[in-house]
Amino acid sequence: MALGCTQVQAAKQSYKCYLLTTEGEEIAFYRWNEPDLPTKQAALVATKRKDNQGKTYYIKDVKECVLLSEAFSSAQAQALDKQTLR
Repeated sequence: MALGCTQVQAAKQSYKCYLLTTEGEEIAFYRWNEPDLPTKQAALVATKRKDNQGKTYYIKDVKECVLLSEAFSSAQAQALDKQTLR
């Protein structure tokens, strides 16, 4: 019986990221294990995304990722976050 298994598994957290894409700035939502945040955030650069019409675009830079319940440090990201649907 493995009682310690649940302690080994890292809890997933919900994050929001302020991204610079080939289509402009946007807020995107992700769910990652907390220790993986730096790696996952870095891996987003150059990944493909699709808009509502199916057009492909790319992430050029990840400006900031924070927990879903936290505020971005940038005023520009905060303003965009208020306009973004959940």
